[in-house]
Amino acid sequence: MAETKVDAILPVVLCGGTGTRLWPVSREGMAKQLLPIIGERTLLQMTLDRVAGRGYAAPMVIGSHPVRFTIRDQVEAVAPGARVVIEPERRDTLAAVLLAAAIAEAEDPAQVLAVMPSDHLIRDGGAFDAAIRTATARVRETGIAVIGVKPGEPSSAYGYVRPGAPAGAGAFRVAQFVEKPAEERARRLIFEGCLWNAGIFCFRAGWLMEAARAMLPEAAARIGEAVAAMRPDLGMLVPGAAFARIKPISFDHAFMERTDQAVVVPADFSWSDVGDWNAVWAAAEKDAAGNAVRGPGVVREAHDTLVHSEGRLVCALGVEGLAIIDTPDALLVAPRARAQEVKALVGDLRAAGRPEATEHIRNHRPWGWYQTVDLGDRFRVKRIVVKPGAKLSLQRHHHRAEHWVVVRGTAEVTLDGTVKELHENESIYIAIGAVHRLANPGRIPVEIIEVQTGTYLEEDDIERLEDEFGRL
Repeated sequence: MAETKVDAILPVVLCGGTGTRLWPVSREGMAKQLLPIIGERTLLQMTLDRVAGRGYAAPMVIGSHPVRFTIRDQVEAVAPGARVVIEPERRDTLAAVLLAAAIAEAEDPAQVLAVMPSDHLIRDGGAFDAAIRTATARVRETGIAVIGVKPGEPSSAYGYVRPGAPAGAGAFRVAQFVEKPAEERARRLIFEGCLWNAGIFCFRAGWLMEAARAMLPEAAARIGEAVAAMRPDLGMLVPGAAFARIKPISFDHAFMERTDQAVVVPADFSWSDVGDWNAVWAAAEKDAAGNAVRGPGVVREAHDTLVHSEGRLVCALGVEGLAIIDTPDALLVAPRARAQEVKALVGDLRAAGRPEATEHIRNHRPWGWYQTVDLGDRFRVKRIVVKPGAKLSLQRHHHRAEHWVVVRGTAEVTLDGTVKELHENESIYIAIGAVHRLANPGRIPVEIIEVQTGTYLEEDDIERLEDEFGRL
């Protein structure tokens, strides 16, 4: 069979995970794939970089509704021709993969897809391309291929694939999937030639949907309804309400472990799912003593320690094998060897009702972001950044007044029907009940300090009168 040309491949990037093992940096409100955990770009952008400008079709990115505007902005920055499809609710990877396949099938059943997570780190783009070409060549007519990576260590954090009989050039029948074994069994699996399951799947759109209609008829029917009712929304696509009625389950459990048409393609590239702070340490640049420092940090007589600071200076003296993760509202100190247990710690925080479990101190909005820098009885201080050309809703508050000071850029302020420009070091007072709007008419971000005063300071004290993002 002739090799599939790369330009026939549709990359599909799944961007719906929460990444709780990387708390407190990654939280439900802003997961790890949307953050610069390693390097200056986010993991989502690094994933898109692997397929952008390399002859692939324009990517499709499938993400979650709460962070849709952040996803859209990050995608446009590196892959402006990509389609962004937003899940109305998180339904796990089966629904996401079927959604991509059904959209592609409606356009061309012969379209070959390469579905990949947005939060994995792959260093060698050339080896990645080679694995994708081999996999797509194998499944151009029938079947599904998963990329398997040669294990670097006996990890219990990853799933494994056991290759079986040869199934064409560079591919093997899948003999068995093994889900996150204990370390001793993982060691045996590696000795027996098993591979890490990289979670990258290649298939023809029409073949997968036909197989899903036979194996998973209810899910396939719901996906069909959702795609038929799909609508554009602010530069993104949103499937219909039937999507939310799909049972949440992973693609591996629902489909891959049940089909007899799966092959595995061994790949020769460095791979990590960056699944916990130990994995971040392993992927980071280190000093001679094995320490990795990101942000303002100093280590002395320390060994094999990760320091990640997002603001204040963090110093580590005489420690070994720790992960020290400091954010503006939460600090984590843990042995790196116990990094997988952070998910359980987050569960404890949720049970205790701690907002830090899921909410970031920096809240992203379609127009930019805001962050609380101080909070007390009857006052709140915020830092607000508005993107060039963006504007907030026309609104008023019933329980608070606001004082705005521009610290960077030029702000356009609408106040009770009057429009004026404020420049750096200028300020304005917004009285309780005043109709107002903040906009950025310039080419650089505008930054203001907002001081709120009043009897009630929460976000639901906003009455929107006009809003270009449909939030009335």
